[in-house]
Amino acid sequence: MIDFMLAAVISAFLNMGLLLVVIGTYVQNMRIIRTYYTSGLVLVAVLLMIQNIVIVLFWSTLYMDDRALMMSADMISHYLFTINVIQTIGLSILVCITRR
Repeated sequence: MIDFMLAAVISAFLNMGLLLVVIGTYVQNMRIIRTYYTSGLVLVAVLLMIQNIVIVLFWSTLYMDDRALMMSADMISHYLFTINVIQTIGLSILVCITRR
């Protein structure tokens, strides 16, 4: 049986790594091309990074504090896992396109 919450957190860490690559590339581009578009790309990538950090904090808080909260989180963990895996696939494609 897969622990979906742990898998979701691993996926969130992978997403953070991919986002670091994307943010680094976008910041480099923003230094050269100063437009609202490049600033917007950096902002969106940073917001996605914050979202993934919140997922990790959510997991650690629920799993470390209260058994009842942990059981509630387990009930929705497969949804969170699915969302994170889809985001990982999308970010992987974005990294490939961005780094070309």
